[in-house]
Amino acid sequence: MGNAARGAVVVAGAVATVVALSGCSVLGAGTRTAEAPAPSASATTAATPGTASCDLASGTGSVSIEETADAYRVEWSGVPTDDDGARQEYQVQLGTASQDDHITMYIEFDSITGATTYGWFDPDTLDVDPVPGDPDTSAGTVVGVFPKQRDIDASYWSPSWSKTTTEDSDTTYCTQDGQVLDWTPLD
Repeated sequence: MGNAARGAVVVAGAVATVVALSGCSVLGAGTRTAEAPAPSASATTAATPGTASCDLASGTGSVSIEETADAYRVEWSGVPTDDDGARQEYQVQLGTASQDDHITMYIEFDSITGATTYGWFDPDTLDVDPVPGDPDTSAGTVVGVFPKQRDIDASYWSPSWSKTTTEDSDTTYCTQDGQVLDWTPLD
């Protein structure tokens, strides 16, 4: 084996070791691990079943979620809804501990096109199944009510806010490391 081939094997082994130690998969984004990522130590946990909240790691706002018998109510505060030349995306995902099932609530205000997208995000088709009405922005917050489509035995929630311009995109989570937060569903 030549030096170039030996070096490539060493580099490949080092990359595989780093990936394995980080808990990631080298098989691609569609592959799931057996367990959900551990919640970050700084995460706000859901002490009351069906409710949770957290401050965004950027210090720009907060998000809360409340589950009722037939819907989820998500409220974002301290974040913009209309920003000339930008697309604002607000997402909250609820998922199972095994990461084999999740649902994603999605709101997007696109000041580039003037369009608003509001509904359940389907990761397989990348489409959004609309929910009735429009998100409420009248109180300087972004509030969405998402009628339940199906039950899910969720153990984590993962909110994110993204701002996309023609030059770049930035996503903010509730934890610096992007980890999920504990969720306790209603009984």
